[in-house]
Amino acid sequence: MVEEKTSGWLRIAEIIAGIIAIVLGGYAIAYPGITEATLIALLAFGLLVLSAVEFVRIFSTGISGWQRLLNLILSVIVFLIALAILIYPIFVGGIVLGWLVAIALIIAGAMFIARGTVGMAILGIIVLIIGFWALFFPAVGGLALVVLLAIGLIILGLELIIAGLLGRWAF
Repeated sequence: MVEEKTSGWLRIAEIIAGIIAIVLGGYAIAYPGITEATLIALLAFGLLVLSAVEFVRIFSTGISGWQRLLNLILSVIVFLIALAILIYPIFVGGIVLGWLVAIALIIAGAMFIARGTVGMAILGIIVLIIGFWALFFPAVGGLALVVLLAIGLIILGLELIIAGLLGRWAF
């Protein structure tokens, strides 16, 4: 089976997007503080949107009084967290971002261990250690997120450039 190559304009767009992704990944490595501040701002914005959605859900039909009350409580809590992040972005935002990464790493580590292979168990233990470390030292979680974001952007950029040059996905 012969795979057709993608069109020229799509290949050019993939190469341009790949270059942009690599530049953004390099920027994230060069300026981790600005990258983390941007992620904290996006977290605050996302929480404000979530708070608004949960507040609007209070007025929807088909939910009970308890669900309305729980949606109101969730909306207020999420709004207060977003407000605290906006007022104290470095302190509160950094802690919340670090804890979210820590929780994700702990869950990922447990999932790796559950796969049952020796290599995945070793990786899972390492990821669990980093996750618990980030739980007690949230700045580690924030830094880990910046590094993972940078690495992910660079890998994505390389993949896009290769796909654009070859005219198909390489991997």
